[in-house]
Amino acid sequence: MNGKPGKILRHLLFWVVFVVLWSMHDLNYHRDFLANLQTNFFAFIPYAVLVYFNLYWLTPRFLLQKRISVYLILLVLSIVATTWVSSKYLYFYFSTVNIYIPTAHFFSSFEGRIAIITEIILSLGLSMTLFLIDQWYRKERILKDAEQKRLEMELNLLKNQINPHFLFNSLNSIYIMLGKNLSDGKNMLLQFSELLSYQLYETGKKRIGLKMEFENLENYIHIEGIRHRDLVKVTHSFPKDCEDLVISPMLLLPIIENAFKHGQSSKGYEIDIKSEITSNSVLKFYVENTIANTKKQKPTDTRGIGLANVKRRLELIYPNKHSFITRKHDSKFTVQLEIQLHENEMFNS
Repeated sequence: MNGKPGKILRHLLFWVVFVVLWSMHDLNYHRDFLANLQTNFFAFIPYAVLVYFNLYWLTPRFLLQKRISVYLILLVLSIVATTWVSSKYLYFYFSTVNIYIPTAHFFSSFEGRIAIITEIILSLGLSMTLFLIDQWYRKERILKDAEQKRLEMELNLLKNQINPHFLFNSLNSIYIMLGKNLSDGKNMLLQFSELLSYQLYETGKKRIGLKMEFENLENYIHIEGIRHRDLVKVTHSFPKDCEDLVISPMLLLPIIENAFKHGQSSKGYEIDIKSEITSNSVLKFYVENTIANTKKQKPTDTRGIGLANVKRRLELIYPNKHSFITRKHDSKFTVQLEIQLHENEMFNS
């Protein structure tokens, strides 16, 4: 139970347990447990006053402000004052209300006041231990929430890093294509609108259907294939039976975009994209592109929404549930990705 009612209930539970244990301890001196309960429910009142005075006044004003010397002085004075009050209070109780003269004299003696101080220190120690544990949990919860929000902001930033060059180049290619071949231009414009709609409306979700992600990749590959139709040869295959699987949106596109971006060559280039889903819902995604043999080409460049983006998002979203390997060999650059996907999960909006 949270909130104020829950807090009150926890405090009541603390004092009930405290008084019950105290009464069980007093069985060493008085064998009537119910009588001990009745006595201690009266006796604990000054202790409770000191406990709350310490928790809600001394501790926040001095201890938590690191004014430790002042806190200790005031706490000792408060213990002495509470001991004196409790001694008088218990003497009055046992001499007038629950008359038991030997006990009344005991609490007005030096030994009785030592016993009272012991009980006061015990109640203070227990209450402060629980208070500090609660403060620690609160601090951990706040830090965890802050870290979660930071990670969510970082993920949103990574997901929203749409490559403006691709958008502008695509619009320019569509414009040129409309002049050359009206049918191909219209088809390209339709696929571009679907791709843009996906990036604007679906990337805000935590998970989307894997099938939808593949359809987005199909649109992207088709658009880039039209733009570079005389230079690039693209082969790709995506699983069809993946309706029950979900994935973080825009996670695979940067890998393919990287292949188009760094594979470009005036002599032509090739891109091979393969993917499969294992029986235990692991997505295996493989992209290979040829690279131009030039010192200026940097196929492993990970700036912008490139491979560094993918790697960071994988670390945040799929910790210990993925494998991400990049490799350059001869004139080819490959990316191998494996992700343990979620099954039967309702899409998050």
